[in-house]
Amino acid sequence: MTAKKVVASVFSGIARIYDKFLSLATFGGIHRWQKRLIELMEERESWLDVGTGTGEVLRKLNSSKLRIGIDLSYEMLKVAKEKCGGCYFLVADGEDIPFKDKSFDRISLSLVFRHLENQERFLKEAKRVLKKGGRVGLIDIRKFKGSGLLLLLMKTVLLPIGLLIFGRDKWEFFVHSIEKSFSLEEIEETFKREGFRKVASERTFLGLVLIFVAELD
Repeated sequence: MTAKKVVASVFSGIARIYDKFLSLATFGGIHRWQKRLIELMEERESWLDVGTGTGEVLRKLNSSKLRIGIDLSYEMLKVAKEKCGGCYFLVADGEDIPFKDKSFDRISLSLVFRHLENQERFLKEAKRVLKKGGRVGLIDIRKFKGSGLLLLLMKTVLLPIGLLIFGRDKWEFFVHSIEKSFSLEEIEETFKREGFRKVASERTFLGLVLIFVAELD
């Protein structure tokens, strides 16, 4: 099974419990972080949410008229459509965005960037489909000195809970995704290489979570 099929399978299997788990795991913080991301990105008419999952970012938008979410998991998108009837969803890959050039003002990724197989390829696609002055914003786990402690907890204290809720294969996938996380400096450099300039970055949740926004030069 390819890496992308594994991602789709993992998230399809937890689609109905994902929102509840994420709220519990972040002590409700995910909702504050997504609202803050939207605030930093500054809403415009058209918004694409990559790896939209259950559509929470799109559901929180206020003024964007065109709200589209793409994801590899059809089961996640079924949940998203139930929650956001005015949004549009389709199964698609963020590294091969199925829209024409200069289609969107904003592109967001909530807990998705580290799951991408090729971050540079995604940014090239984002650059292609963004309008002039377009922005990309993300929320993600940040690699920092305390990351090792989180991994230790996931492999020990949190392991029984993770296995109970998700099963071993899916839990190990999440542990591995933490191991693949990026530092702020790595993210800044990657965006800069692909023609974006940083607009804002904030750390939250004891420094574990990063909110980052960049604009197309």
